[in-house]
Amino acid sequence: MKRQMIIVLAGIAILSAGCASTTFTEYRGKGVVEGKGGTVRKVDGIEFWENGEPDRKYRILGVIDDSRASGPLARKKDGAIAKLARARGGDAVVLSGQDRQLAGVDSYGNVHYRSLTKMVVVKYVD
Repeated sequence: MKRQMIIVLAGIAILSAGCASTTFTEYRGKGVVEGKGGTVRKVDGIEFWENGEPDRKYRILGVIDDSRASGPLARKKDGAIAKLARARGGDAVVLSGQDRQLAGVDSYGNVHYRSLTKMVVVKYVD
């Protein structure tokens, strides 16, 4: 009975660590920014700037915070970020910060982490 309880608790811990959260917070401010460039890749029609910033004029719309379990499921992160950025009127996202934190240890001694990503959503200004 004790062993079953440990397995159930470990399963709950792993499932809760696997839950993803992608949220948008609106930015309020005036002004247009003109970036200097950097590295860019496209995901589902949204430009992802990770080393630098867009090489054109843009307005900041808000910030996306994404938190999810590290590992194979974390690969879906970019699609979720692109979908939310597009829904909020964005043309691109700019990496603002990335980190990971300890999520827990399962009954087999495996360490689990959460990936934390912060992206600034921007709209190009022509």
